[in-house]
Amino acid sequence: MKVTYLGHSCFFIEGKEKSVVTDPFTDIGYELKKVSADYCTISHEHFDHNYQDGVNAKTFVRSTADGFLAIDSYHDANLGARRGKNTIFKFTVDGITFCHLGDLGEFYSQDLVDEIGAVDVLFIPVGGTYTIDAKEAVKFATAINAPITVPMHFRTPSCTVDINGVRDFTKKMAGVEKVGKSVNVEDYLHADENSVLVFDDGEF
Repeated sequence: MKVTYLGHSCFFIEGKEKSVVTDPFTDIGYELKKVSADYCTISHEHFDHNYQDGVNAKTFVRSTADGFLAIDSYHDANLGARRGKNTIFKFTVDGITFCHLGDLGEFYSQDLVDEIGAVDVLFIPVGGTYTIDAKEAVKFATAINAPITVPMHFRTPSCTVDINGVRDFTKKMAGVEKVGKSVNVEDYLHADENSVLVFDDGEF
């Protein structure tokens, strides 16, 4: 199964049974390559996560439906008072369980980790400012303990959003590997150790 990084928090997951795009964006420096997919998840209604015109999707998912579990969370550490709510999506493609944390901004809690449960591939924001920062991301990633963790929503040379880079996160994690635009996740799922995959131009 191929996972392709399209920029920011947007990934294209191509399985045999279905394909999924996560959080399409506009106006943040990256050029979004338009793809066609069965589903597109939207974690919240901000322009860098809900750009439906950037994806040819049969179904846009904003809540629990069609095999997608929506978990309520907050976009900030003040119970949504500053930026509102955020939806975490958990779903399975070809027997592999994915979890996309969207713009998770609330502090670490064991209750949320328990609600998320076991996952194979975790997409987690790490850039701070509008989401959890590297310190909180390390807590979540360590507790969830997915075989594959993918940092997202961090500053790169292409990104114009005022957020931090990925290095503060990766320097606290083991098994870090810089990859290109796409990976076959099966290559990492059965490794002896967990992997942290940094896509494209993330600098660490």
